[in-house]
Amino acid sequence: DQLDSEAEYRMASRFRLHVAQVAEALATNAAPSAQRTFIALTDSPIFLAHDERVIALIRASEHVRPAPPELVAFWDRYSQPDDGFAPTVITALVANSSEPALALLERKMEDPSHEDDEKVSWMRTDMLTHRNDAALLRACERMLAGKLSELLRPFLVDALFDYRPGEWFRPVDSFSPPVLKSASREALQVLSKLAAQVLQTVSLTETQRAAVERRRAEAEILMRRSP
Repeated sequence: DQLDSEAEYRMASRFRLHVAQVAEALATNAAPSAQRTFIALTDSPIFLAHDERVIALIRASEHVRPAPPELVAFWDRYSQPDDGFAPTVITALVANSSEPALALLERKMEDPSHEDDEKVSWMRTDMLTHRNDAALLRACERMLAGKLSELLRPFLVDALFDYRPGEWFRPVDSFSPPVLKSASREALQVLSKLAAQVLQTVSLTETQRAAVERRRAEAEILMRRSP
């Protein structure tokens, strides 16, 4: 209450709360005491009594790597269907990109209680903007070979290999992918392998197949050029 007034909480969508800055400072501090304090907040009824504090905690949590079981449990509690927090949690999971975070992302993507439209939105926002991350690409490889709905697989392939903002977004410049040349050699290797996998196992349109082949060719050129 001393950090932020009720008026400031009401304007939290426009101005960053002071308590959010404290949460981020704890999350980015590698000292064990700071990490213990941050994790304790994820199970504090007083701290979690206000939605804006919950959101602040979720956003800051992307910095806690690797994610301990208590943090995974917190993410899971606040990524239930129609709870209003799930999109923020998905953003944190993708940005965190530690093994426990991506394992939970896979479970959420495969969970039929989350609407397909919602999952497509996750693909075209957070997963699109991190599609050069090797760890995320490996998670997508597992999803495409695992329990992800057959209906959703072409949408995930789109998010990883193509970019059609005029079709996907309103406005058209909402989200954009990183350039492929910024990807690590490891990520390029995973991408090339994933391309071969989806061309064999996913039902794709000619447009989608061309996008996969084009991006795979670009990845292979970049690998040949790199040491």
